[in-house]
This record gives sequence, C-alpha cells and structure tokens, in this order.
Amino acid sequence: MIRRMTGFLSVAVAIAAAAALPFASNAQPYPDKPVKVVVGFAPGGTNDVLARLFASKLQERLKQSFVVENKPGAASMIAAESVARSPADGSTLLIASSGAMTVNPAIYPKISYDPVADFVPIALLGSFPLVVTVNASSPMKTLKDLATAAKGAPNGSLDHGVGSSSFQLAAELLAREQGIKFNHVPYKGSGPAVTALLGGEVPVAVLDVAAVLPQLKAGKLRALAVTTAHRSSVLPDVPTVAESGLPGYDVAIWTGLVAPKATQGEVQTRLRSAIKDILQEKEVRDRIQSLGMEPGHTDAAAFSRLIATDLAKWASAAKGANIKVE
Repeated sequence: MIRRMTGFLSVAVAIAAAAALPFASNAQPYPDKPVKVVVGFAPGGTNDVLARLFASKLQERLKQSFVVENKPGAASMIAAESVARSPADGSTLLIASSGAMTVNPAIYPKISYDPVADFVPIALLGSFPLVVTVNASSPMKTLKDLATAAKGAPNGSLDHGVGSSSFQLAAELLAREQGIKFNHVPYKGSGPAVTALLGGEVPVAVLDVAAVLPQLKAGKLRALAVTTAHRSSVLPDVPTVAESGLPGYDVAIWTGLVAPKATQGEVQTRLRSAIKDILQEKEVRDRIQSLGMEPGHTDAAAFSRLIATDLAKWASAAKGANIKVE
C-alpha cells in the first residue's frame, strides 16, 4: 500500500512539474508590458529631449513600448513623487534632473519624496556645466574682474540674473568662494535671463551652456568660466572656475534615469546593459553633445556618490544663503 501511495505521489509530482514547464518557458523577460518614462518638465526642454531619445532607443533594443509622460509643475516634484509611489516593477521610470534629486531637498522643507530612500539610480544620461556669463561689451573678462566689480559696487553686491534655483545656488557657491555678494534677480527661465544679459538689465548670470551658446558664438555674450572640474567639449577655450583661481569648485547639472527603490536587480541590470550600449552609439553621443552636454555612464555606484555629494553641496549652499521656499 505504501509503495503504491509513494508511486502515486511521484507520478503526481512529475505531472505537476511537467504542467508548469510551458508556463516557465513562456515567461517573458523584462519588460513584459509598456514602460512609462516620466519627465517633470514640459515638452521641448533638455530633459524632455533626453527622455524621448532614450525611450526611443530602449524601445528598439528591448522590443517593448517606452512612452514618455510629461508631468510638469512644482519644480518637478509632482513627477518625482508619482514615480516614487509607483509599483517597483520597472514599468515606471523617472527622468531625474539634478534639481529634482539634489536641489529641491535643499530648498523645500516639505518635500514629499526622499531622493535616496525612494529611488534606485539606473544611469547618468548626461551632464553639463554652467557658464559664468557677461555681456560682450562688459569690461569683465575674468573671474578676478568679476570679484573686483562686485567689491567695488556701490552696495557691495552685483546683480545676478537667475534662471533657476540650481543656477542661483551655483552662483552662491561661487560668490562664497570669491568672498563677494550677489543680488539675485529672478527670471522665468534661462531664456529671459539671457535676454536680460543682452539688454544690460544685469551684468552677470550663471546659466546653462545650451542657453548661452548661440549668443557666445554670435559674439554678443562672453564666457568667463565654466563650473565643471573639466573644460566643456563645446567651449574648449573657456577656463574652468578651478583654473581661474578657485580650486575644488565643481558644479555640474545632470540628468539621470532612476526607478522606484525596490525595483528588482534583474530589471536594473537589463536597463543598464541597454543604456550602456545606447551611450556608445555615435548618433546618441552627437545628440547629447548638441545639447551642450557630456554623455553619461551606467556606473550605479558612481551615480549614487554624485547624488550624495550634490545633496550635501546644495544643502550647505542653501543654508549659507538662507534660501528656503515655503
């Protein structure tokens, strides 16, 4: 009886295992459904352009639909929060700007997400320097000239055109290093700040390279320095802030791809592998550089360190300048 029962159980187990095989063999690798790529900005900007570029390339490589969804507003906090609360299955990803991930926590006391606890870094897509820029007719030709002008100003500070919170904090770091003061004049984006520079409304602005490049090439604006540790490939003749006498100064604005924190390792690996290959494509590298950016990388540990470093940097800058947005 026992032998019959044992034989029956063995046959039953074998049948169950055999029945399961077709399902196992038919399981699809990630992504097995459309993927939503969320952008915290309106269509047309740098982050949106990168989102659509990589979504298209990921769709080609991974044979699944990658759909860009724009959720602008609240300094991209609406988009970041929505992705942080999404299922951690790789079906929702965030095009994460350095502003959303590292500047917002420094200036918004009631931020609704944690850039470290709520997300896992997938890849750094690209980064770019800011450019310390003046009107071409300005007597200022170096950062030393800038410091001299600020210290000699009637009220001891120089008007500075602000295109975004990130740029304001970068300017604050620069002012602190130079021992000068800026009087920040806010504008609704880089475009209006460039217009203000051209019109003589402000004598200086720290702005993104893409915004000032056309006017630099036209000879209407002058670049005093770039903020990154290394010179920009699109402005190779412009010295860095560090080369200009402030060693250690290093500010880059970047865009990356992140996923909800609990996203499985195999999903992360598949995404990084695809993006690593995409970043090697000449077409992609050329497009990124046309935006004034340097192509990124898929080193998750290095990306995590960048986020941690920038969180500390911007928190210090915001505290020193007493910048908080209620």
